[in-house]
Amino acid sequence: MNEKSFRSLPPEEKKRIAYIEGRGDLFETKILRIKPLHETETENHLLVSTRDPGSGNALLPVLKKLSSDQGIQIDVLTDGRAQELIQNNFQTENITPENMILGSDNVIGTPRVILMDKSSEMGIDTYVTTTFPDVPRILVEDYYTNTTQYLSALKERNLPPPEKICVMDNGAKELIIKEFPELEDIIVVTGQPAFDKFINENTEQLAHEVKQKLGLQTTDKLVSFMSTMDEPEKIKKIAKSLKESAGDFYLAFRRHPRDNVSYETFKYILTDAGIKVIDTNQFSTNDIGAASDVVLTTWSTEGLHGIYRRKPTVHIIDRNYRVPESINFPLPPVQLGASVGIDTVDKIATVLPQLLDSKSVLNKKLHKNMEEQYPADGKNAERVANVVRQYLI
Repeated sequence: MNEKSFRSLPPEEKKRIAYIEGRGDLFETKILRIKPLHETETENHLLVSTRDPGSGNALLPVLKKLSSDQGIQIDVLTDGRAQELIQNNFQTENITPENMILGSDNVIGTPRVILMDKSSEMGIDTYVTTTFPDVPRILVEDYYTNTTQYLSALKERNLPPPEKICVMDNGAKELIIKEFPELEDIIVVTGQPAFDKFINENTEQLAHEVKQKLGLQTTDKLVSFMSTMDEPEKIKKIAKSLKESAGDFYLAFRRHPRDNVSYETFKYILTDAGIKVIDTNQFSTNDIGAASDVVLTTWSTEGLHGIYRRKPTVHIIDRNYRVPESINFPLPPVQLGASVGIDTVDKIATVLPQLLDSKSVLNKKLHKNMEEQYPADGKNAERVANVVRQYLI
């Protein structure tokens, strides 16, 4: 369906369909059927909707658990970076109908349960909700308050809430309850499934290997900035503060996957300020996160990745940066003392040298709070999978 034909539809039909195609920065929306490990007839039909990289990474470990169960058919309504993740990790069959949206429910049928994670563009989310209003939905929240917009949309349209909301920790639960007190009983603290990987990751070994490939010594300090589509003018201010810090370090600037500003633009800003920038485009963000000695970000999930790796992190909690309205400051990691929160980028110059010093009082305090406030057991995906299984029986 193209944009012109979508606009010609009656308002109620637009609301039911939800515009999920015609975006140049996303792949064409597809329905992918995951080929089961066990070929058996089943009525256990799971529909998954996912679009963003954060959503895909959060749901992927859960799908790996469920795809190994006998007698489950899994269809995934997807596009964007999440589509890449699904196709790279599963054998799939493309069952997308030619007319996509208008014919998709005929291809999918009525699922027994829907597993979803709120996307930045809610077309997929609202589509599965309005098309299958009576089907139980299990909503996974991959980052603090990222479900708020979707939950508000449901309330405005008098649509039923999800059957369960799986959140990463008690801080995430409290933030939802603050805005939607009536949803308290359906919120389950499962942990964020994508964070299970850190329990098995040999971060020290990975860091050594990545630094070696970058041409750095083990003792060289690497600071990463995990961008969240931050404007070049804001990065100029960060570059100025980085230059004024009294630490000897290299910088890896990680551009957000959906950022339309070129990496070269950001690199020029940083090098022009005299920062020792290392080009890490040939490495994954995961590799650079593991190799980093300090992680800087505004509100990126990569900040939490740093905490689970026990890396000192800085969250720039400044509304002058591009921060979604649904995100409340200070973020829970900052409130819990597991990350440093700074309200102006000028403070980077003061904070960064302390974080680069493993023996500093601030560094030791952060490590203590990271261990206490963000424990990990590697069972988050299994807990979410078990919630889904309750509705597949």
